[in-house]
Amino acid sequence: MKKMVEIRLYWNTVKNLKWIQIRHQIQKRVLKKFRTGCLPKKSINLEKCANIGKIKIFIPELDCEQTYLHRFQIEKLLHNQVELLHETYRIGRDWNISEASHLWNYNLHYLEFLIPLAVKYREKLDEQYFIKWKEWMKSWLEQSSLDSLEAYTISMRIPNILICMELLKEKLIGTDLERKLMNSLYQQYQYLIRTQELALLANHYFENLKTIVISSLFFNELDVYHKYFSRFLGQIEEQILSGGLHFELSLMYHKIILEDILRVYQVQNSLGQRRDAEKLTSVIQKMASVMTEIEDGFGDRTPLFNDAGNNVGKGKDELSRAVEKICRSWSSEKLLGKESTGDGGRSGNGKISGSEHIRAFAVAGYFKRMDNNMAVLFDCGDLGPSYMGGHGHCDCLSFEISVKEKMLFVNSGTGQYQGAFRSFFRSTAAHNTLMIDDREQSELWGEHRAARRISNVKGRQIKNGFEGSFKSYYGDFFRRRLKWKGRNYLKITDDLVAHDKGIHTAREFLHLAPGYEYEKGEKQIRVKNGERLAAMIHFSEISYVLIHKDGLFTIYGEEFGRYDKKQVLEIRTPFQDKIRIHMEIEFLYGYSQEHGQIV
Repeated sequence: MKKMVEIRLYWNTVKNLKWIQIRHQIQKRVLKKFRTGCLPKKSINLEKCANIGKIKIFIPELDCEQTYLHRFQIEKLLHNQVELLHETYRIGRDWNISEASHLWNYNLHYLEFLIPLAVKYREKLDEQYFIKWKEWMKSWLEQSSLDSLEAYTISMRIPNILICMELLKEKLIGTDLERKLMNSLYQQYQYLIRTQELALLANHYFENLKTIVISSLFFNELDVYHKYFSRFLGQIEEQILSGGLHFELSLMYHKIILEDILRVYQVQNSLGQRRDAEKLTSVIQKMASVMTEIEDGFGDRTPLFNDAGNNVGKGKDELSRAVEKICRSWSSEKLLGKESTGDGGRSGNGKISGSEHIRAFAVAGYFKRMDNNMAVLFDCGDLGPSYMGGHGHCDCLSFEISVKEKMLFVNSGTGQYQGAFRSFFRSTAAHNTLMIDDREQSELWGEHRAARRISNVKGRQIKNGFEGSFKSYYGDFFRRRLKWKGRNYLKITDDLVAHDKGIHTAREFLHLAPGYEYEKGEKQIRVKNGERLAAMIHFSEISYVLIHKDGLFTIYGEEFGRYDKKQVLEIRTPFQDKIRIHMEIEFLYGYSQEHGQIV
């Protein structure tokens, strides 16, 4: 029986893939047995590489931002330790940390942690930072970890090394280390061309193409450049939705992809390909616009829908500043100050009324309401692209809410790709949404696999709110309506129809941001922050509530590798066949109860 379940899972996963993915998955598994752990021994003639001193890939607005640099704890680097994703290890000669996760070891081989050392040397001209950078670089060049040969790690690493080389070019020019680096980069680039991730596609393949485009320009191989830049443009057309959002529907990956395109644009402009660079301008502006509009009002935080974390990739503000500098006709302030209903990276359903902004990103399935006090982001979109559900969560009809740019209701996040919490973070119960009994929205399994999925996903803007619906893989139907009664009163109406005729339990979840807590009243639930009353939740008399203060439900992974604790309200309602449930949230913090005014 167990074997049949496993076979069905694999079949329902594989049937969603493209044929090219299936072919390369088989090929990858066959060739894996013959991997040697060595790059091709191919060297580059430095005299022919005239672009060493010309390339511009370093972007100060991104690479010198202090919050970003602080992730890597430069003092630990000086003492031969690396901190990534909130975990610190001392690195041995083999560059493989067996006790760390696969994700951590992957991040180690990005060599992104070398950028802070290069930046610090550039700022202080203190030799200790360059000496330590050189020690780390030489040590890595001598290792042979298999993780370092993965196409994805190569794709992330080459641009990071080039950033460092640009920052340190006066120290490296004409040295033996420069020669070794150039040979290594060329070998990695050639190896990447042969090992592109066509078995995965999506953001992995995009990273491959980005790095091949940059490397082929750097090494002045223009025939390779033109071939792969054409493919790069093709993937932009496929992966960036018409409204401007990346098709895996994760704001974290959206920002990573935006940075990728910015780097390519910067390199093209520095190496004589300005006409090609101009082909990227509109997509950069569109992606920056949708990022700014979605994240505005949520502070310096990545919304937690699908796989997302706040300590991977660059932040909204840094990216906005970089785009403003590089694409001078774009301005985030001008964008957010618009009084029109034009597209602006949206689907065309935007509505702005006074200080209240309602925006529909309908192609991606996101809807947003924002006023001077509160921001609400509602998800009624699909799992992701049909052939890549690996970064999807069961978060349809979930929402996140902030008040005065401080999070109040949150989804649980991601936290990890490998580990005991992975299944929970992708589950329905980890999000501010609803389910019947223990039936998940989609059949997600393993680290990055998706079998049967939600269907008939719809979302629309209605008067004073939004409405979304879907059918779960199990066959259950769900519809949720969010409607505002005044500025501080949110009415949530949930319709559930079970696919069978038994007795069921409807389960609705509300996850509080850390720092808030629930308190039971006679006819309502109070949300408190210390002694301050932040909100009141009113629910149906036929429902009963559970407040989770401990256990799996209370884990919060806003950043990869760091786990905080939150409280979760679960509202349970028994029913047969179908039911309509009403819930109301009255927001008190920031409003006066009588007039709905900001206080």
